[in-house]
Amino acid sequence: MATVAAIAVGALCCVGLWLWPKMGAAALLSATVIAQTLQTMTGSSLVGYVDELAVLVAAVVFPVWRLLIHGALRFMAAYWCFAGYAALGIISALMNSVPLSVWAVSGFLFLKGPLLMLGVLQIDWQRADLPKIARFGTIGVLIILVSALLNAVAPEAWNSIVGRQEVSYRLGIPSLTGIFDHPLGLASVMGMAFLAILSYRRIVERSVLSLVLLLTTGVVGILTFRRKSIASVAIVAVGSRLVLPGKRTRFMILLVMLVPLALLLGWAPLTEVVVNTYNEYFSNIGATARTTMTIDSAILAVAAFPLGVGLGRFGSAVASSNYSPVYEELGYTRIYGMGPGERGGFLADTFWPSILAETGFFGLLLYFAGLILAVYPGWKLMRQSSQPYMQWIGTVSVAWMGQMLIESAVAPVFTGPPMFGLVFGAAGIAAALHAVDTTPVRGSEKPWMNTLGPPGAGSLLIEPAFRHARGLHRADKNR
Repeated sequence: MATVAAIAVGALCCVGLWLWPKMGAAALLSATVIAQTLQTMTGSSLVGYVDELAVLVAAVVFPVWRLLIHGALRFMAAYWCFAGYAALGIISALMNSVPLSVWAVSGFLFLKGPLLMLGVLQIDWQRADLPKIARFGTIGVLIILVSALLNAVAPEAWNSIVGRQEVSYRLGIPSLTGIFDHPLGLASVMGMAFLAILSYRRIVERSVLSLVLLLTTGVVGILTFRRKSIASVAIVAVGSRLVLPGKRTRFMILLVMLVPLALLLGWAPLTEVVVNTYNEYFSNIGATARTTMTIDSAILAVAAFPLGVGLGRFGSAVASSNYSPVYEELGYTRIYGMGPGERGGFLADTFWPSILAETGFFGLLLYFAGLILAVYPGWKLMRQSSQPYMQWIGTVSVAWMGQMLIESAVAPVFTGPPMFGLVFGAAGIAAALHAVDTTPVRGSEKPWMNTLGPPGAGSLLIEPAFRHARGLHRADKNR
């Protein structure tokens, strides 16, 4: 009976995704955001696979939908790079006798973001969907902000429900987690929200509501006390303004005036953070797992040139759960936080060392090139589109990828929730819109944050697929 019920529920979900693909994409992306929280709250490891299940559904249902409706799939040059990375990883795994159950799972984890993007890319996104996407995102941000407020009021009680470790205090203030089970999740998502709202205010419309949300997400992000997230958001916020087309003289003058003032006022805490970070990663190299694994990954890549040691053998979650024999050869069993089982809490705290060690220098180059090409359509929208919302979604996709690239230096953000789904989802939407960009008149847009009231949720990405497909079919016939 349980099997029959599961099949029936799955069939109904697939029908719903088929009829309303945009609403379905929103639900799947939301699932990737809360997957880790659900696992922590329920204590079930099976629930932790919600994000992987969402990726599989998106990568199967939406391409099939597009094939049956349009007869052809959308494709991006980025997938040649990801395919090359996968090929190198598989060949390397076979040559190093890595079991199928290990390299297949590891390869999927590193490609689940691109697979999710492939599914999102197949949907017929239109310019009119962007205000709805903005409203949907605003509702999500408000929910997270409310959870952060509850977390701040009762940190210990909140952590007993949501957290997976003891509350971390900095300067006597608890590091906020919000609806996530670790401060890093809240820091990254709040950073992404800050960049999206900042881009909206620069490109589309400024309002009191957007200003309040901008300041609130910035403050909550700072109160997580995650150095890499705060630094990445600051760097990307400045960089995105510099690359946006338009007059930048006022911004440059303001930047030149404020940077020295900020350094003067915050010199003491800033130098303390820099010194602590330097000591953590460079003063005692052997005591820091991330630094040790970065150095060892380069050594392994050189020793196993040109293919690496195989998927699932170094730096990944799979290499940790199926304790890699490479770790035993390197003596990790004697290092704190790098042993087998519960003693290996630091083994999955990196990203690029895994790519480098498992697939070599060529695999690293291909994966990085795939990430850059994934947001190239968004870059084109940001730089060339004369339509505000189109330019906005392009800027968001590029800014989010920039933030994740910086954070990936010390965290597996491209494979773990809650970050990977949002960045690859935005890239997929931007790429789909770039394919149909007609650069409409700027004044035809209606802003979505022009009042003080909360945004409505009356029409969140709902569009029956068959009705839209029939309209496209008529247009094709007439043409």
